[in-house]
Amino acid sequence: MPATARRCAIYVRISVAQEASVSIDRQVEAAEQYAAARGWQVVATFRDEGVSATHNKPEDRAGWRALLDSPESFDAVVIWKLDRLARRVLDFHLANEALQQRGAGIVAVENAIDMTTPDGRFVAGVLATFAEYEADAISARVKAARNHLLKAGRVVGGTVPYGWRSVPNPDGNGYVLAKDPDRIDFVRGAAERVAAGASIYSTVQWLNEVGAPLPGVSQASRKRDGWAYSTVERLLRNPVLAGMTAYNPGNVSKQRGTEVLRDPDTGLPVVDESVAIMTPPEWRAMVQKLDARNTAQSKPRAMRAKTSGLLSGLVYCGEHDGEAVRMHRGTVQNRPGYYCPSCHMAISNFEDAVVEEFLRQRGDQLRLSVVEEVHEGGAALLPEIEHRLAELGAALQATDDDDEADRLTAEIAGLRKLRREARAKAPRVTLRAVEGSQTFGEDWAQAGTVETRRAVLDDALRRVWVRRGRPGRRTPAQLLARLTFDWHPAGQVEAPTDEDLAYWAD
Repeated sequence: MPATARRCAIYVRISVAQEASVSIDRQVEAAEQYAAARGWQVVATFRDEGVSATHNKPEDRAGWRALLDSPESFDAVVIWKLDRLARRVLDFHLANEALQQRGAGIVAVENAIDMTTPDGRFVAGVLATFAEYEADAISARVKAARNHLLKAGRVVGGTVPYGWRSVPNPDGNGYVLAKDPDRIDFVRGAAERVAAGASIYSTVQWLNEVGAPLPGVSQASRKRDGWAYSTVERLLRNPVLAGMTAYNPGNVSKQRGTEVLRDPDTGLPVVDESVAIMTPPEWRAMVQKLDARNTAQSKPRAMRAKTSGLLSGLVYCGEHDGEAVRMHRGTVQNRPGYYCPSCHMAISNFEDAVVEEFLRQRGDQLRLSVVEEVHEGGAALLPEIEHRLAELGAALQATDDDDEADRLTAEIAGLRKLRREARAKAPRVTLRAVEGSQTFGEDWAQAGTVETRRAVLDDALRRVWVRRGRPGRRTPAQLLARLTFDWHPAGQVEAPTDEDLAYWAD
């Protein structure tokens, strides 16, 4: 091989392996043949399998990151087509810039483009624009087709809810949802129990006692025995029980939203009575009972005994755009933890991490207590604002006069603005020293009960915000990365002088 032979790396990607797609091995083979025909030396091959270019930027993919971080030196990166790298123009150019910083360029086999040359870079930019247009067009067609099938009552894929099955459409093409005669009675029994006031925990026990088959195809391969609390709760909260279809266009959070498919003319939910086991009002009433019982106290005593009250009332869910949603104490997969009653995000075995961070950040600082004083014009106005909003809402719902409805709507908008302003007014905070004027760490070491330790923690910590984490095993650093600490100002001031202490003592 000549000493001046170009060194190259190969990058291949595929979203989903299917007959219509070009396999990973075929892409590698084409790239190797391209390099061999030009006398290039292939120094490494990098792969991203099962990764969408539309939803994953190149820098977020493991294979592409490995390519950029590789110690191997290369002059070019050979790909099968430009869309294997990116389907967005901006993503494409950013990836190319990252390669240029390494002194390399992109070479596309099928597009006959060599971006190590000026002409190749120009043509690649044009093709990348068409690739983005094609991706947007495909996405629009897929969404339109899915919406059409949903409104026609057809099954559009995904996991079929437990208790139902997909059957050939008797009125045409495709499949529709129907009750599974072998499982629907177990769903109906669980719903009737909870609607009558039974807890989810007792419903779990009932399902296990009557031998209800577990969700999934192969029960023998399941690692756990019996029904799980979270599985039953998700089952009962599914609107399919009332014949409605979950419908949340634009939702990219990978969480099931609360909206359902509605009639475009009336705005009311589309209900398929043939698959329903209860009416929509009955289902909503049952869900309201679940929300009302969704506290640690609603769990059995044996489960409550395993939890600690040290952080109770301090843990808040950070998945609601700043809205303060307090997480409830309980057990998460038989481990002490907290869960959000709104989005059901959970965290467990993190109390030690909170205590360790508290002692690290506040242990050597003087313990101060926080006294909050709320003045008129701020939070004191909120009860009156809420009461008036309730009155206006009822009046708006009752009126048939368009002019009156417009007036009420304008007044409601003004009150909502006033409510936001009132909520934004921060309370005045003053500081005072507690008896002994010791550090947080000293008081923590002397505290012998949960109650006394909680009192120490309250003087330093206002809230702990919890964010979602990746599934699977986690390191202490990954656990701590999910937490955001909202400290009281008392933990952020310097130690007072002797004059300050004398003044506080008086």
